[in-house]
Amino acid sequence: MPRGITSSTARTTRRDLPPPEALAARFDGNVEPIAAVAARPALPQPHGNLAAAGQEQLVQAVDRLTAGMSSGTRCKQRQGVRMITDLLTAHPGATWQERWLASGMDAEGPAPVLPGIKEWTRPGGGSVHRGLTYLMALRAVQPSVAALRRHELPQMAEIFLNAQNDPAIETCLKGIEATHYDGFHQRRARYDLAAALITQRIPLSHLTPEALMFYAQEWKRVCTVDYDKNRFGARVLWEVLCQVGHFPAETPATLRRAMIGTRRDVAALVRSYGLANKSVEAVLIDYLHVRVAEGLDFSSTTSLARKLASLFWKAVESVNLGQSDLRLSPATYETWKQRMRVKEDGSTRIDFDNLLLAVKAFYLDLTAWAAAEPERWGPWVAPCPVPRSDLRGYGKRIRRRRELMHDRVRELQPLLGVLVEHVDAELGKAAQLLAAAAAAGRGERFEHSGTLYTRVWTRHDDNMLQMGVTTVRVRAGGGDAVNLVAVEEDAFWTWAVVHTLRLSGVRMEELLELTHLSIRQYQRPSGEVIGLLVIAPSKTDRERVIPMSAELFHVIAQIIRRLTADRRAIRLLRRWDQAEKLLSEPMPFLFQRRHNSTCGMLNENTVMRLLRKACSRIGQYDPRFADLAFTAHDFRWLFATDLVNNGVPIHIGAALLGHLSLQTTSGYVAVFNDEVVRHYQQFLDNRRRLRPAGEYRTPTRTEWGEFEEHFDTRKVELGTCGRPYASDCHHEHACIRCPVLRVNPQMAFRLEEIETDLIARRARAEAEGWLGEIEGIDLTLRLLRQKQVEARRLASMPRTVDLGIPVVAPRGSQ
Repeated sequence: MPRGITSSTARTTRRDLPPPEALAARFDGNVEPIAAVAARPALPQPHGNLAAAGQEQLVQAVDRLTAGMSSGTRCKQRQGVRMITDLLTAHPGATWQERWLASGMDAEGPAPVLPGIKEWTRPGGGSVHRGLTYLMALRAVQPSVAALRRHELPQMAEIFLNAQNDPAIETCLKGIEATHYDGFHQRRARYDLAAALITQRIPLSHLTPEALMFYAQEWKRVCTVDYDKNRFGARVLWEVLCQVGHFPAETPATLRRAMIGTRRDVAALVRSYGLANKSVEAVLIDYLHVRVAEGLDFSSTTSLARKLASLFWKAVESVNLGQSDLRLSPATYETWKQRMRVKEDGSTRIDFDNLLLAVKAFYLDLTAWAAAEPERWGPWVAPCPVPRSDLRGYGKRIRRRRELMHDRVRELQPLLGVLVEHVDAELGKAAQLLAAAAAAGRGERFEHSGTLYTRVWTRHDDNMLQMGVTTVRVRAGGGDAVNLVAVEEDAFWTWAVVHTLRLSGVRMEELLELTHLSIRQYQRPSGEVIGLLVIAPSKTDRERVIPMSAELFHVIAQIIRRLTADRRAIRLLRRWDQAEKLLSEPMPFLFQRRHNSTCGMLNENTVMRLLRKACSRIGQYDPRFADLAFTAHDFRWLFATDLVNNGVPIHIGAALLGHLSLQTTSGYVAVFNDEVVRHYQQFLDNRRRLRPAGEYRTPTRTEWGEFEEHFDTRKVELGTCGRPYASDCHHEHACIRCPVLRVNPQMAFRLEEIETDLIARRARAEAEGWLGEIEGIDLTLRLLRQKQVEARRLASMPRTVDLGIPVVAPRGSQ
């Protein structure tokens, strides 16, 4: 037995292409079938049927393929074919494919079965890898995706595609060359084209969108390289096949859109659940059409369709197959209710109350609408099966869930400062190590922060450099090589996400939709310029504007500086809205990051991964972070709580958070002591008494002037008072103790003078025995030192950051 080949007679079952209906069900998701999968074609045989051909017959076929090459090269190819056929002949089977499967080389696994190219290449002769490539080109052997990914087969794509003699392949190859992608991605597209045709045993004419989806999924499933574990194959090839007209016109333009799905109308949503009673299916479709016309957004429509069509009626049909109308018997309803309380995995359904409310609203809506349109809704009016007793205690359960969230806020609030300090420190360390490593030569050893590193440089780095991507990889001791560029990228975007969320209180979707155009400025008559952040509406249809603090402005400026490095414009990207199933217009989104030679948007999963990793690293030295991770919405709860607890009126907080109701904002607020509760309620009562709803109107010129004058009176010796408009000072101008004082970092020396004076006063009070005075001075000193820490942190930030000017990138640029 040759060295390195596994001896096995067990056959490996081939993963053939599933039937058309299975493909459509697996990959369409929320999209209608985009193309019908053609009937399975016969195995393409561009050079005749060589499945059971003899060795010399295969050698002669390879001779014809290599006509025009030098005699030495042709000799190597013939020798390679003889090597692989000798290897396969040792295994049972009537065809070369059967022998290939019996050899065990097609089985899945992390390590290659064939030895390395250098180990299995005869001096001055061919190699078993090149021989295997020619057997694939002749369609005598068809490996699986796993086998192709496990073994290195040089020039496999070029040899296979040239051997097919297919004009359509030539058109596709020209389309690949015409793309804006770099050489690496073009080579990847050619490889994907060859691999998809080989593994599925089809010609290019039968490479449908479903077939390419299957290959892309398999490519990801069998991936063993960390770089590709979260990526689908054939991304560039999909776009090329759309552009050259190989795929139908209605095919989504990108593989990601095809995988995720596109918007479906209400009828398709309901029909996707396969209800047996088509009459009830029709009324559900009609009902949802009315709700959509009333302003229900797509994500809410999808949720409501799932509740009524799947969780309600389809489950009712499973309980009572003969149910013909909406009039449910008590026994049917009780059986359905008991089933729905528990999910399929055995866990309790926490949103069961919402399901009951949706069903109850459905029945009550039909009853109300029947009064206006009896011929349309009257036949479906039936008593609501949900009794009032089933929803008893709903308000109490809502309050319990809110209390749990408030407990979480109280738990997270003291940890927020730890998280902020950690991401600041991580970014600083990553940037310093990256700069030190970039300054080191190839293979050079250098020391940083007491650790000895070695700058790693291999053929991979040369290849990336040819693509215009600079890599900085180091190894500490005997560990693995670490890409410091990727480490610094993760540290920066973790820092940007944490600070933007905590300083603005925006939702996850709103964060990812921020663009360069979201930054505005307002210049007051006094000459003061106020930075504004325009938030696109997410859950509501109201755009809102957030005044940016100096710290938030610094964070946004740092993001812009990174995206416009080397004087390039911020790239125009399209963002896929997963909830609404919509693709945005090309926009200069701020939360985009460069990965090698491509650039893409951060998504919700990436943001959550960055936050989890940051909390996990803190948990290694702080037990409070064990099994604890911040979510994006936690920052919103903390932001709302911080606003109200610092004296901001509730209606101002609602405007900053984008809430349409003050009750929604009050539900976000987790208060910490009775004094704050009383202060908040008193302020709210006074506001309602003094400013009735009728006075919320467009301000007059005099009122607007008073509003602008308010910002001038906020300026104090140590900085700026954050007191909201039309509110008095509640701390009797004791600014050092006031939580809304925003200290100017340039006045840090005054804080030191005040601290020296307070220490002297405390010594005098202690000598005189003024215990009350000592208590007051200690409180002032504690709050003063907190402001000193904040002032030093603000002072450490860069004074100026060049924001650049938005420039529209040329069409097609990346």
